[in-house]
Amino acid sequence: MSDLLISVVIPAYNREKTIKYCIDSVLAQSYKNFEVIVVDDCSVDGTVDIVNSYNDNRIKLFKLNQNSGAQHCRNVGIKNSLGSWIAFLDSDDEWLPDKLEKQIDVLAKHNYDPYLVIHSDAILVDKLNDETRLFNIAYTNGSDVYKLMLTRPAPMFQAMLVSKLALESIGYLDEEVPSYQEWDTAIRLSKICSFFQLENPTFKYYYHEGDTISKDYKRDIIGYDFIINKFNKDIMATCGKKVWFNHLYVQYSKCMNWHLYDYALAYVNMMPFSLKKFSLKRKVLRKINGLVGKNSS
Repeated sequence: MSDLLISVVIPAYNREKTIKYCIDSVLAQSYKNFEVIVVDDCSVDGTVDIVNSYNDNRIKLFKLNQNSGAQHCRNVGIKNSLGSWIAFLDSDDEWLPDKLEKQIDVLAKHNYDPYLVIHSDAILVDKLNDETRLFNIAYTNGSDVYKLMLTRPAPMFQAMLVSKLALESIGYLDEEVPSYQEWDTAIRLSKICSFFQLENPTFKYYYHEGDTISKDYKRDIIGYDFIINKFNKDIMATCGKKVWFNHLYVQYSKCMNWHLYDYALAYVNMMPFSLKKFSLKRKVLRKINGLVGKNSS
């Protein structure tokens, strides 16, 4: 179905160093029937100028009047799209050349079911450590993945192809989510959609210098907390207390790794009483007391 129009939604904020390779990766797709919707979130660098430098009528730029966050940008892109299918890309990442072609082949085999979400793994390009490797996404495939989706994050926006109808059906993206935005979206989509995970990666995920959610540890903790509390009742009812307590332990572990000991203590205090809880709490208090001792000396 070569006439199927895909709307590619790219939120952007101060991405003059990355937006060109991002857009170029879309223009280099083997599948050519798409529009590129860049929604600029009040950039103060050269992002807008770079987007405007393209002489391609498939590229459309929307400039916001006030900084509103990536989720709002994505919603603006979705609502202004002409295509019946939406593909997302972050302004500091890039697609592999056959990304759309592979996904449309899957769509064709599923009769263009509007309640199908297609995604994949990624290639991680770690600029800080000069490393490139496969980045596995937790396997999410099938017609009934809601329970699974409540247990862990997956997939990623950069790989997702989803119908505009499905996004309208869930009331668009939640703009209050501080991080783990694709996890929130995937959970809500999984109530009404099947998921198909491609075997091979379809995009490059860049870890680099500059402001990114992936390096903001407190925002990571707050975003994960937002998700598990938003879906607390469903997690308890569908997955049980064990999964809920596992989420608390995941948060505790990240806080300890990132030296956020006050946050770690809060998660330990939410756990049920057990010898393990006592042991975890003792570890946190040792860290806190050690910091207090250093600061007082």
